Amino acid sequence: MRRISKAELPEILTEDVINILVEMAMEFPQSKQWHEIFDELDRRGQLMIVLDRVREKQKALEKDKEDAKGDEQKRKEKEEWQEFVRNADPKAFYGNMGEPETPLQYKDKYGVWPPGYDKDGNKI
Repeated sequence: MRRISKAELPEILTEDVINILVEMAMEFPQSKQWHEIFDELDRRGQLMIVLDRVREKQKALEKDKEDAKGDEQKRKEKEEWQEFVRNADPKAFYGNMGEPETPLQYKDKYGVWPPGYDKDGNKI
């Protein structure tokens, strides 16, 4: 795979350069080179061009993966999900799903302290 360094990054991004940057962004783990380029693109206001392409490529890869599944595998996955939903305990804990884990996170998200805390954040 071809790579670009921060010094080689042109002011105007061509299609070829964008494609190279997309590949660099999708590497795991991401390289130090990519992080330097990321900061430079962000400074220039060009970062979203590359990140939009990354998202498009990820969606295409996911679609290809889903399309490659056979009917039997899709049917099996659907049955497994339906079985899970049928047997799910409504009182069981399945994760916070983005909810705050600490009182401070609660205050940051909702602007008030959670129930059981006074106006200064002290537990009542």
